Amino acid sequence: MKKLGLLLVFGVLFNTGFAQQADQIQRGQRGYSPKMILNEETYIELVDPFDEVDKMMPKCIAVLGLDAFEQEIIKGMLIKKFESQNAILKDEKNSREDRKKKMDDLEKEYLKELGAILKPDEIYKYQAIDFTETNKEKKKRRKKNKNE
Repeated sequence: MKKLGLLLVFGVLFNTGFAQQADQIQRGQRGYSPKMILNEETYIELVDPFDEVDKMMPKCIAVLGLDAFEQEIIKGMLIKKFESQNAILKDEKNSREDRKKKMDDLEKEYLKELGAILKPDEIYKYQAIDFTETNKEKKKRRKKNKNE
């Protein structure tokens, strides 16, 4: 009887310890951070190729010192690249990994084509260019387009 009572008390204490989950921070408590939710969607927003090229070309011209002929060739290559990216992104049957692999392959192919026009050191400069547009540049570009 004593053994049964001891086991019963031990079992109750053991169960309440697990029910409390004292070692884990729960929702509503300080320090709680929710679990990361992975995005499993296959849709990514598409870009307008001509708009993207208009953003990128001034930086390419400034950094690489391109002449008019090189500008037109690179412009055509960029438009082709962005259209191919849009085609990859439109296909919703691709999983996230497939899209990433296809985008990487497309980027490698683009850099090979770029190698026909630019020297290897210019290609490294091109890869180092930050094409994200600041608010100041965005306003300047909009103002320029508005005046035209």
